[in-house]
Amino acid sequence: MHLKRISAVFASALMISSVLSSNVFAATIRKNVTGGSVAVETSAQTETAESTEAATSAATGEVVSTNDYIPSTINNVNMPENLDLDSVVANAGLGNVGNGNTNPEPVLGETQMVHFGLWNTADQEISGAETNTSAYAYAKDGFNKLYLNHSGIGRYYARAFNMNSGWSPWINSGEATPNGDQNNKVQAVQIRAKGYGGVLNDIYYKAVLSNGAVTGWGKNGQTVGTIGTDAYIVALKVVMWDKTREFPESTNGLLLAPFYEGVYRDASGALQFSKSDDAAYTGWGFENNTPYYFKDGVVQTGWQYIDGYKYYFAEDGQLVTDLEPIMGLTNDYVIKYNKATATMYIMARDGANGYIIPFKTFMSTDGPDTPLGSYKIYAKYAWKFMHDDIYCQYLSRFFNGFIIHSLIYYDKPSSYALDANTYNYMDIAQSGGCLRLRAGDAAWVYHNCKMGTPVMTYSNLHEKGPVEKPAIDTPIPTSQKFDPTDPVVQNQ
Repeated sequence: MHLKRISAVFASALMISSVLSSNVFAATIRKNVTGGSVAVETSAQTETAESTEAATSAATGEVVSTNDYIPSTINNVNMPENLDLDSVVANAGLGNVGNGNTNPEPVLGETQMVHFGLWNTADQEISGAETNTSAYAYAKDGFNKLYLNHSGIGRYYARAFNMNSGWSPWINSGEATPNGDQNNKVQAVQIRAKGYGGVLNDIYYKAVLSNGAVTGWGKNGQTVGTIGTDAYIVALKVVMWDKTREFPESTNGLLLAPFYEGVYRDASGALQFSKSDDAAYTGWGFENNTPYYFKDGVVQTGWQYIDGYKYYFAEDGQLVTDLEPIMGLTNDYVIKYNKATATMYIMARDGANGYIIPFKTFMSTDGPDTPLGSYKIYAKYAWKFMHDDIYCQYLSRFFNGFIIHSLIYYDKPSSYALDANTYNYMDIAQSGGCLRLRAGDAAWVYHNCKMGTPVMTYSNLHEKGPVEKPAIDTPIPTSQKFDPTDPVVQNQ
């Protein structure tokens, strides 16, 4: 792994000689948020309307802030033919934030860290680095895939915009964005933290582009890079920042594009989606980790059919991921399990349309021997001795020795004999092939999925399923011997 490190501290807003002179009045296009209209202003007008910080936060271009609600973009980049990218990257301030002030968390004493890697199409890391250091990743000729992994409790998500294919699916920790074309370089990224890591910290990221433009710091799923140009990302820095501390760097000028692309809230607090080409957007959008769906630029509510599934959205547009309060209980479900992502979906029937309603979504743990195929629940056990000194509860057997069950309890069949590590580290733990769930989720399957309920297991890394799986928001101390989701514990 090549880690590019900065030995000196550089100014975060260094301007190089190629920046357009302030007396050049190039026209820039800016969006009117409330009316959706487009107005043309000169750069001189922009300079008087925006703060000095916004106008100088990018190293090589004019920062255009549409207003206080949409993240600002970078326009009017004009670099010389003899561009020295090495110097631009070295002076871009990528190492200024250092370790990100991420202290060991209070429950387990761990420091949350993320490794980010710039990969080629052969899944080789061109350059990579870790958060909590001054290191950054630099690939002078660009890269094709973005890779993330982490230590600590939680999960990290990212997607990349490639110049020939657009936005990739979201990938989570331990995965890379898909891309088999070496000429299809990454132009923009979105990164967000989910679970405990995101509870404690914001995740910030900054990029340098092949044309010398330097972005500001985006955070928590914002778009950083460029869209609609022939430039691409050559350097990337990711940092985790304690939510209780003010971030000291500029967050202006995130995207080299006429308009910002991503979600924002307007002056009234309504959720909007801005496209880099100013088109009306149809598709999913995330505000941090909350999914919404837009149709022709409008946030959808109520029941919606999308990509073969039937979803329900609350009045404010948030996707409802637990439909039991909406639909009530039935005795007719199908269990679908994606081994590639360790995610279990409880699918409810939509009449003649079949089982297309994602009723509940559970995070899980499986193992190398977990079978793939179509099965049915045919036996149940309140408690069962598994092997050695291990017991599990809320068991639903679906194929030979393979069972849906709770996490691990040692020495005795008791709700107060839990191995806390199997709760905290569900994302990285492995079973012998059974499907482990938190006690509350295993109990739900045990009580509500009748004998004969279909269990369909498959493995698809990039078509993950209808709903993104939950993450551990609050770990439990290693000394704690019970699962906080266990109905036995909750009822005492």
